[in-house]
Amino acid sequence: MLLLMFRRRSLTANLMLLTVAFVWGATFVFVKAALGEIGPFTFLAARFWLAFAVLVAPFFNRLRRSGPSLWRAGGVLGAVLGTAYALQTIGLRTTTASRAGFLTGLFVVLVPLLSALALRRPPAPNAWVAALLAVLGVALLSLPLDRSLAAGDGLMLLCALMVAVHILLVGHHARRYDPLALGTVQIGAVALLSGLAALLTEPLPVHLSPTTWGAILFTALPATALALLLQVVAQRRTPPHQAALLLTLEPVFATLTAFLFLGERLSGRGLAGCGLILIAMLVAEAAPSSR
Repeated sequence: MLLLMFRRRSLTANLMLLTVAFVWGATFVFVKAALGEIGPFTFLAARFWLAFAVLVAPFFNRLRRSGPSLWRAGGVLGAVLGTAYALQTIGLRTTTASRAGFLTGLFVVLVPLLSALALRRPPAPNAWVAALLAVLGVALLSLPLDRSLAAGDGLMLLCALMVAVHILLVGHHARRYDPLALGTVQIGAVALLSGLAALLTEPLPVHLSPTTWGAILFTALPATALALLLQVVAQRRTPPHQAALLLTLEPVFATLTAFLFLGERLSGRGLAGCGLILIAMLVAEAAPSSR
């Protein structure tokens, strides 16, 4: 009975991470469109302050009861996550959304690598195979045919590293603290750091188009307030390397939404990439992974 309950909770956690991947998959195009008239730090500040404002009221009592250690943990998570978002948002100015999706998706290999090196918790062999299959799938799905490099590509690689570190830290802290309070503090920390960076480096925008306001609202509410809380809650039950693998479905969902809402057609190469990512999910479940 206990085993059945644990499996149900694990399934729920995995469905939460799939929801996160789905929501995040739609953000690249929104963010890239908004950056034409708003600075990257100003955009992040608006996104995260709005998300934080929405969460403070329902979770106020949880935050008030939280001890200093939770606030420190949330601050560290926010600093790492804020760095990742800053690198990604700045990089999107000089690279394509598809290339950004691929390079950021390399975190799926970095998570088990960092876990083995820093935490001395190497995942099972099937987890490594699944990670490599997922990277190949994302490459087929996202990479353009040309081999030219853009200035933002290096920033996206650094972003992938920060995302991997963030996934590992969330896996560590989510089991020790109230996940809803921890997630809210994390979002507040990103808002504070982004706001300071915006004040120091960017002019305030005079006018924002409805498109940019739409991008801010979409990224703030479902893609931040909802998705980041779901990630923290889900990683209480899902090991970091498995969470990373589930989140690599982000570009698959991005392609799917582009097909459904924008009429973009998926090539044979793209279909093969989607298939490899799904095979990677099956490989990851083929044998028991170390926790």
